[in-house]
This record gives sequence, C-alpha cells and structure tokens, in this order.
Amino acid sequence: MPYLRQINTTATGTLLFLQNNGTLRSLAIELSLPSDEDQLGAASTVYTPAHEGATSIIWQLAKAYVAVNDSGYHQLICHWLHTHAAIEPFIIVTNRQLSVLHPIHKLLHPHFHDTMNIKALARQTLINAGGLLEMTVFPTRYAMEWSAASYKDWVFLEQVLLAELIKRRMAVEDLNSPHGLRLPI
Repeated sequence: MPYLRQINTTATGTLLFLQNNGTLRSLAIELSLPSDEDQLGAASTVYTPAHEGATSIIWQLAKAYVAVNDSGYHQLICHWLHTHAAIEPFIIVTNRQLSVLHPIHKLLHPHFHDTMNIKALARQTLINAGGLLEMTVFPTRYAMEWSAASYKDWVFLEQVLLAELIKRRMAVEDLNSPHGLRLPI
C-alpha cells in the first residue's frame, strides 16, 4: 500500500468464484484504507453481494472501487508500462544491432515503423507531468511515479506465460507435468 496515503484512496481485493458455466462470480470485495496507527497496517472491510436495500447500494459502490482500481492498474501498468515502455529497448536494439537485411529486422520493421515518433509525441502530451494521462486516469499526479516504481520490478524473463502464471499464483511448479507446472483449479 505504498501510494494509498499519498493519493488518498482505497485498495481493493476481490474474491471470485469460477462457475461451471465458465463465468466468474464475485463472492466478496475487500476495501482497505491505510491505518492511522502505523505506517504498515491497513483498516479493511469486506463486503458481500446484496440485492436489496442500502447494502445493495454499498455493494455497487464496492464494485465501483474495484473497477476504478483495476482500470488504473490496467492502463498504467499493463498497457502503458508492460506494452509501450517495455517495447522501446527492443526497437532501439533492433535498429542499432541488426542489419536492415537481417530477416528479423525485416520481420519487425513494419511493427516498429514510426513507433518511436509516436512515443515521443505521447511523452509530450499524454504521459508527461500534468498530461492527459495524469488528469484522466487514476491515480492522477502519482501515475508516472507508480509506473516508474513498478518498472523497477519488471524482469524480462518473468514475462513468459508460464512464469507469469506462477508469479500470480495461478499455477504451481510440478516437474511431473508436461510443461513443468500445474494449474490448481
């Protein structure tokens, strides 16, 4: 919860149930605010689905908190950081190290064409301090700071699907399985 005190917002956690028809059902939502007592703790409340009265309105508000937090994380970390920012080194290396005749350069060139120019323009208008991203996407002025802090933990080799599943605790290592991991669900 390193940014909750700064941005004055709520952390969310959602417990989902995978139904037999393949859809997810919300079982509970935890909303956490930084604790006043110490720097590390949090004051949390768990909400469960309700269909009538004030509790149904509170449930809808809890779902809204989850949607806002998820959207902010997706836009800043998953989309901007893990897609746009992470690809720049590959573009630079491809242009510096591979001959224009190299088959990999020829394969990547249509995908990388004008990407650096587009990113330069984005830095001037979208992702700069006080830019459109910070004005419109949660968590406002801390957006780029949060993105930079997350980038420090970004490891190229962890981006492989199997490693990502283990990191998210969606799979466990199992040397007896065909791909070296097993899905616990």
